Amino acid sequence: MPSVLLVDDSAVVRRVLGRRLTAAGLAVHEETTSAGARAVDTAGLACAIIDIELPDGSGIDLAAAMLERNPSLRVAFFTSSTATPVVERARALGHVFAKPDLERLLAWVSGPPRGP
Repeated sequence: MPSVLLVDDSAVVRRVLGRRLTAAGLAVHEETTSAGARAVDTAGLACAIIDIELPDGSGIDLAAAMLERNPSLRVAFFTSSTATPVVERARALGHVFAKPDLERLLAWVSGPPRGP
């Protein structure tokens, strides 16, 4: 079963998105902080969904560190941030989906895997 890392400090987002991903046949590993997510082995992940604003750091920095370890990891940001420089920085690493656009994010997760 493909596994998705979901990193968001919002319990509501984790609950709603986690349920939808599980219903789509995915195993979901949830983390609330950048520190917790950094400890996850990225080798077995189909993708990572990361909030840009985390309580202990930037989701963008987290994604960059994860991509250093696993360059083929598919990364998406699910965020309420609208600051243009922040969103542009995130787009350099992965797709950016604005909360609450859950349907587009789920379509991305179900899409083809990222190439090497």
